[in-house]
Amino acid sequence: MDAVELLHKAQADGVVVHVVDSELEIEADEDKRHWLAKLRPHKPAILRHLKGEPDEAQLPDSPMSPADGYGPSLVCFADVDPRPINWLWRGRIARGRITLLVGRPGEGKSFVTCDLASRISTGTPWPDGEPCERGTVIFITAEDDPHDTIRPRLDAHSADVNNIHLLKGSQRVENGKTTELIFTLSDVEILEQALRQVPDCRLIVIDPIGSFLGGRCDAHRDNEVRSVLAPIAKLAEQRGAAVLMVAHRRKGTAQSADDTALGSRAFTGLARSVWHLSRDPDDDQRRLLLPGKSNLAASTTGLAFTIAGEPASVHWDDEPVQMSADDALARETGNATGEMSALDEAVAWLAEYLATGPHPGKAVRKAAEADGIANRTLDRARGKLRVIAEPDGFGGPWVWRLPDDPATDCANNAPESTEYAKENALAHTGETVAHSGETDVPACSRCGSIVLREVPIHDGRSIRRDCSCCGKTVDFSVWQPA
Repeated sequence: MDAVELLHKAQADGVVVHVVDSELEIEADEDKRHWLAKLRPHKPAILRHLKGEPDEAQLPDSPMSPADGYGPSLVCFADVDPRPINWLWRGRIARGRITLLVGRPGEGKSFVTCDLASRISTGTPWPDGEPCERGTVIFITAEDDPHDTIRPRLDAHSADVNNIHLLKGSQRVENGKTTELIFTLSDVEILEQALRQVPDCRLIVIDPIGSFLGGRCDAHRDNEVRSVLAPIAKLAEQRGAAVLMVAHRRKGTAQSADDTALGSRAFTGLARSVWHLSRDPDDDQRRLLLPGKSNLAASTTGLAFTIAGEPASVHWDDEPVQMSADDALARETGNATGEMSALDEAVAWLAEYLATGPHPGKAVRKAAEADGIANRTLDRARGKLRVIAEPDGFGGPWVWRLPDDPATDCANNAPESTEYAKENALAHTGETVAHSGETDVPACSRCGSIVLREVPIHDGRSIRRDCSCCGKTVDFSVWQPA
């Protein structure tokens, strides 16, 4: 019974309660004086009730000091000063934000980054005529050699190389001996120190982003990618530098161009704008830089360029390209809507995920679910790719891997229909779904395979279906007609 109920019960018993100098006093016969002992333990709540004050449960939590613990940090938007976007390249690349550049290998991504860096180093206007503020650039790159590739390209673009720097790693000095260490994006303090040494840095180029996530970060796991990139985004905001992350494009297609970026969707999620680089299907020498996601401004036009000269450099077209990255993807796939089946997308996703080697089946399913792929669709993709499930050593978890025969790679298989999957689930045994009278192919609950073998039982009067990968019985007997 709470304090108010106790007070009401005492008043119903003829007890009159008063507050005298912040103490409880009652008016009652001697046989009811015991109410005072019952009420006193609840004095604070009763006093508040008698004074008409709200109960503690209705009061807002008071602010807590760090010594008291932790609580919400609320900011009223009336206290937030509005400010315009600080653009590095108006409408295309913002300072203090992450921008993503996506393209296949060999399409010219590093040529573009060298051109952008060169313009910043000299203050040369951008290709669309927008002014470019002069500053410095930091390259973090793993694929291009700084001596025979990056420096010649910078020279070809008339860069002021005094304003362009390469963060090639970190150094540790112990007992007078210097050790060179590989840089990863988890080394936020190293990057912050580099920015202090280059205080007017306008652009940080990370090429490719997958090479600098660190060995403990799975590029396909959204939470792991965000845990690495969020501190980088915060640092960029504090220092006012734009971060241009270069990402490879996955081999398969997708429903939107932004989904073709290799790895987790966290890359496109954290980026405030995404740009896609591809070849013009009508002119193999012409490259298209087309807009994808744009969170900070209205979607702008694309640009086109060619790579020519000796040494080679970027030559931009004067006319803008009235096409988005999604339009180019639809044109590339021959689909006016840019859509593809969920199965085709799952096949491309699974082939890419397993391309790095075997992975535990549970981890694959969890990653696929995070990327919006249903379990059943994943099982069908697994059957199409002929993915092998096997234990990782004695007593180890079941792992999935691609078959050794490259002929079964998704690149050599046409998109599969549901009927095709059903008819071929038992193809390697000479049996089909039609033989068993089933209308769907169940998946193995242990390893997820839909590749089954039929085992005659009951003197051949019925058939049991077992998983051909792990041997587990998948479903009950199927009786054959007499």
